[in-house]
Amino acid sequence: MIRSYIVIEKGLLEERVYPLEKKLTIGRRPTNDIYLSDPSVSRQHAEIVLEGGRAVVRDLGSHNGTFLNGERVEKAPLSNGDTIQIGGTLFRFVQERVEEDRSQLLETQEIPESEVSLILEGKETSRRSRRLIEALSKVPLFERLDDKALETVAQAAHLVVFDRGRTIIRQGDRGKSLFILLDGKVRVYTYDQRGKEVPLAILSENQFFGEMSLLTGAPRSASVQALEESLLCEISYEAMREIVQKWPSIKKTLEDYYRQRLADMEQKKRDAGMRERRRHPRLNERLPVSFSVSPTSPGTGLFRRKVFRSISQDISISGIRIRVQENMLRMLPVGSHLRLEITLPPPWGTIRCLGILRNVMEVKEGQGIGYLGVEFLDLPPAHRKKLERFIFR
Repeated sequence: MIRSYIVIEKGLLEERVYPLEKKLTIGRRPTNDIYLSDPSVSRQHAEIVLEGGRAVVRDLGSHNGTFLNGERVEKAPLSNGDTIQIGGTLFRFVQERVEEDRSQLLETQEIPESEVSLILEGKETSRRSRRLIEALSKVPLFERLDDKALETVAQAAHLVVFDRGRTIIRQGDRGKSLFILLDGKVRVYTYDQRGKEVPLAILSENQFFGEMSLLTGAPRSASVQALEESLLCEISYEAMREIVQKWPSIKKTLEDYYRQRLADMEQKKRDAGMRERRRHPRLNERLPVSFSVSPTSPGTGLFRRKVFRSISQDISISGIRIRVQENMLRMLPVGSHLRLEITLPPPWGTIRCLGILRNVMEVKEGQGIGYLGVEFLDLPPAHRKKLERFIFR
C-alpha cells in the first residue's frame, strides 16, 4: 500500500506532516486543512487531491501563485520528493510503501512526521478492538460503557507511539482531537511572559488530554510532551461528536474535567506570577465593545444567542477589560469563550477576535457595576496589526 504525506520543511509550521487521504486544502482561511497565517497566501490558495490514485496539486486562483519545484503551476501531478512553495512555506510531497497490515495515524494537524511510529493494527479490526476494549474500559471517560459501546469507540481510535522527549501537541495548534494515554507518561506545560516553561501536570496511564480544544474549538491551550515512550490513541473531533451523541454521559465527564483542569491551569499560572499587566501596558481607553458567548462554552446556555454591548475600561495587545452592568454577566463562568467586536477610533476601524474570560470583578457592591477581564485567544494577523498601530501610535 502506498501512503502519501505533505511535510512542511520551511515556515512557521516547520516539521509538520499532513497525511493525504483524499484532499488537503491550503490557505489563509482558518477552515483550511493547512492554515497559513501568511499575508502573501490567499484565503483559499491551493489544494492537493488524489485523482485516480495519483496526487495532484491545483492552484485555486491565488494572487501570488503556487510553485512546483520552482515553477508556477495551475495544476500538475506530484511525484515522490517534489517541493511545493506557497508564500513563505515550503512543502515536500512524500510517498512510502507500508505493509497492508499496518496503519498510521490518519487525522491530525499537529504531529510531526518524526514523532509518529507505526503500530501493528491490521485489517483484523475485531482483534484490534479486543485489545483496545480492555484498555479503554479503564479510562474514566469510558468506564461506564459496555463492550459493544467500547468496540465502537475502539474502531474510531488511531494508535500512535511517541518516543521519549517528543512533542505530542503544541500550544496554539488548532487540532481538536482527543488523546488517551494507554501506556507511558507525559507532561503538560505552558509558557510565562518571558518564555519560561510553567509545568501544569503529569499524566500517566488511562488519562486523557485535549478536551479543552475539543469542547471549545479554541487553539491548544498548552503543550504536551512524552516523558517516556508512550502509546496513545487519538480520536478525531468528528468521531467524538458522534460518540457523545450516542452516550451523553461522556460529554458531561469531559466538561467536568475541562472545568477542573481550567481552574488548575489558572492557579498554576497565578502561582507562576503570570499577570498580563507585566506583559503589556494597558491603555485606559473607552471603546465600544460588542460580544457574544460562544455556544461551545460549557455551562453558558443562559447567555447563548444574545449580543451584549458595553464599553471597555482598558485594553492591551493581549486582552481587554469590559465594563458591565447586567447582573447576569457577573455570573458568566470563568473560561467562557467570547466573540468580540471592538470599535477603534478612526482611522483604525473595527477588530474582531475570540477571547477567553479570565476573571469577573465587582467594583461597587450593590450598584451593579463590574468588569470582565478577557484575554485574546485568536486575533487574526490583520486585526492584531491594526490594534498594535492603535496602541503604539
